[in-house]
Amino acid sequence: MMNFPEPVIIGSSPAIKKVLQITHKVSDLDLNVLITGESGVGKELIARSLHYHSGRKDRPFVKVNSAALPSELLESELFGFEKGAFTGADQAKSGKFEAAGTGTIFLDEIGELPVFMQSKLLQIIQDREYFRVGGHKSLEVKARIIAATNLDLDAENSSDNFRRDLFYRLSTISIHIPPLRERKEDIPGLVKYFNAFLHQENKLPKVEIPDHLMEIFQEYHWPGNVRELINYLQRYSVFGDSREIQETIRSNQGKSTKPANRNYADNGKDKGNFGLDQDLLSGNYTDTDDFPSLKEVRDRVVKQVERNLIENVLRETNWNRKEASRILKISYRALLYKMKDLEINR
Repeated sequence: MMNFPEPVIIGSSPAIKKVLQITHKVSDLDLNVLITGESGVGKELIARSLHYHSGRKDRPFVKVNSAALPSELLESELFGFEKGAFTGADQAKSGKFEAAGTGTIFLDEIGELPVFMQSKLLQIIQDREYFRVGGHKSLEVKARIIAATNLDLDAENSSDNFRRDLFYRLSTISIHIPPLRERKEDIPGLVKYFNAFLHQENKLPKVEIPDHLMEIFQEYHWPGNVRELINYLQRYSVFGDSREIQETIRSNQGKSTKPANRNYADNGKDKGNFGLDQDLLSGNYTDTDDFPSLKEVRDRVVKQVERNLIENVLRETNWNRKEASRILKISYRALLYKMKDLEINR
């Protein structure tokens, strides 16, 4: 459960103004909302804003990360369980829906919800009631449901990874948050706000971003969106040296401007059998300033190989992630983590 002050949404771009307009218009309506957008754009912030500006403001806001919990624990975590429902259930426990009460339940990473849980959630949304695991007494759902995802649920529908009927139920109202690279006019305002915030809340030194670094920010494609910007501002506040940030951005700048579903075999370079950048491996650099460290080379090569292999297996399995995890001989959760870390989306 969260208690928080009024969420602050920074931005003057037409895209963010549109998001704010929709958010304020539907905040006090008891309708399900689906928030979409890439990782790091601020989907939870919009969910919190919807809650704050609603009549439920003084009631609980409960967040559930659908990707962070093992599938076998999700049901009991969401709905609770009765004493003796399973081995180790020594006493009854309420779930997230009960904790939300008449407030808001925020289902983050809803696209990662296992199919069997999707059917249960659909039934709950339709009937507005549910049972604890091992229970026989129905409990009423009084919370407003807000969901968020960084996946393309239309594509997930097509590959049977996400139920279409659940998608329609969740997306009574849809709010899409555009990536930072599509609203770069918001960057100066974000920098100013987070510099002040980091100084006040985290006791980091108060700094001014030099013009040359701001120019780099404006040219960068921001695969990690606002979350990545905050990370750079934190590092600059601590170390006060823009060179390390410039080097990181320069190494990322050569990658695709799309943060997900990168096809490293189609960017005009010879990648070899494993999707490796031969320019990286050759060591032929004309400028000594361009020499990467051995650690950087190793990390980048490993990531390229892993990304290429995982994408190939996912394509072969029609993006069935459970089958892909079996083929790759890793757990389902480990695959989801890898996909998120390597920014792999369909």
